[in-house]
Amino acid sequence: MSSGKSGVFLAWNKAADAVFMINRVSPPHDYNLMWRQFTDPMWKEGSEDWESVSRRMIAEFRTARARYLNDDSFDKLIEDLKRTSADFTRMWQYHEVPGSLDGYKKLLHPTFGVIEFEHVTLQFPNEPDQRVMIYMPHPATKSRLEHCFTRE
Repeated sequence: MSSGKSGVFLAWNKAADAVFMINRVSPPHDYNLMWRQFTDPMWKEGSEDWESVSRRMIAEFRTARARYLNDDSFDKLIEDLKRTSADFTRMWQYHEVPGSLDGYKKLLHPTFGVIEFEHVTLQFPNEPDQRVMIYMPHPATKSRLEHCFTRE
């Protein structure tokens, strides 16, 4: 899947939609990664290290925000998150340095159960806010996902 400057999902495949439920409606920011991280209970309950991932995401988001000080979409998202998520409001107060979000990811999915991935994010040098996120499933996860898609 790929995301843009404020965490908006730009493109994804069937597997990403099945795992992250990207097409599920989540108003008022339906296709926004930050919005999902802080408002979707499945994302919070399903993540083994939700707190540390969320703090790193906010640090990355702050960096992107600094490049677009006149972009009202950032302000709207930040205000909506502050109004909706006590966790976001608490973490937004910190001014941490961005760290890598790459590495091992373990999620508890309502359909697939425990699923595990190695994750890497590719960033374009001339478009630093566009990212391609690649999730490489561990063997058991790959088997479960393949089984799901062969039934369709």
